[in-house]
Amino acid sequence: MAKILSIFSVLLLGALPLFCDEAADRKKELSDVKNQTAQKEKELKKYREQERKISKEISDLETQKARTQKKKDKVNSDISYVEQNLFSMEEKQNALTRSTPLWDGALDEMLAVYRLHKGCAYCVGGYSLEQELLLDRLVTHQAAFLAEVSKETKNTRKKLQEFAARNEQLQQENAKIEQEQQEISQSFSKKKKDLDSTKQQADAVRKEIKELKKSATELNKLLASFERKRKAEAKKQADKGKSKQTATIPVPRHSLLWPAQGKVISQFGKEYREDLNTWIIREGIKIAAKKASAVLAVSEGSVIFAGPFRSYGNVVILDHGKGFFTIYGFLQEFSVKVGDKVPAGGQVGLAGQDTQASSGTGQNAVYFEIRQGTTAVDPQDWLIKR
Repeated sequence: MAKILSIFSVLLLGALPLFCDEAADRKKELSDVKNQTAQKEKELKKYREQERKISKEISDLETQKARTQKKKDKVNSDISYVEQNLFSMEEKQNALTRSTPLWDGALDEMLAVYRLHKGCAYCVGGYSLEQELLLDRLVTHQAAFLAEVSKETKNTRKKLQEFAARNEQLQQENAKIEQEQQEISQSFSKKKKDLDSTKQQADAVRKEIKELKKSATELNKLLASFERKRKAEAKKQADKGKSKQTATIPVPRHSLLWPAQGKVISQFGKEYREDLNTWIIREGIKIAAKKASAVLAVSEGSVIFAGPFRSYGNVVILDHGKGFFTIYGFLQEFSVKVGDKVPAGGQVGLAGQDTQASSGTGQNAVYFEIRQGTTAVDPQDWLIKR
């Protein structure tokens, strides 16, 4: 948020002669920005590695999916073959079952004739030897044929049982493959979501790195400006023989009103974000607030800035005199304009939402800073204890 001060640095530099201290502050801030940029680039590298890992897992799942489909096609082909054989065996068994009684009846009739009628009623002298041999062969062959029919019936029944068992086994394998395919599809969908989420996080970090680099460039320009003005002021002060004065906040500690009534959701200074695995450097605090609730001036002051500023949304800056400034960000809208005098507790705007890149909370909140000259101080040291 220190970048906001570049907008009204001319005002500060005209009012305060502390160019050496300001330059030191800006150098420290520049160093913090560079450190934070390095941390973000390290985080971006982690997301890139995660993208590659998830992409590899998705590729493996696609290979596994193709292999499983091939296995399923083979099982379906086997099922089709077995079912055709089952149908053929069933037809054969039915035919054998229908024909067996016929052949049994024919054999019984032939045996009855052979055993009960030793002579031919219309033949002189009964059966001849040749007739006896022929009849004996007919009966023997008939019995052998019937035995083969019975044997084939048993074999067909056995094959039916084998094909039925194989068909059941294949159906179980098919169900197992379908379950595996479902699990692969679920894993594939999850990995795609993970990849999309990782890409979004990486894009957010890239955006923040770009913003940090832009801030570093602005700070470098500001430092160069400070150095030029410091030399000019040093010469001017030397000419006038004036000594340096130190800017201080001209109010007692823990005496300022709160700009919003919610709890502090982001602290001043160096804050570790577990979800991003990095440190965030803050020069103010974030206070939870109901959407569109009033944001109040902590002390009487004059509006020196009111408008949108980078990732802090609408911002209002109040000058309270003697180098004491307060900054209010994340405003849904502001209700003051530059030059307005605002009393302590007067409304400066309405609370909005914290939507800062990857370091934002996503909550309805107010961003708040206190500046002693151009140096940020912990607001909770000056706000009323509660």
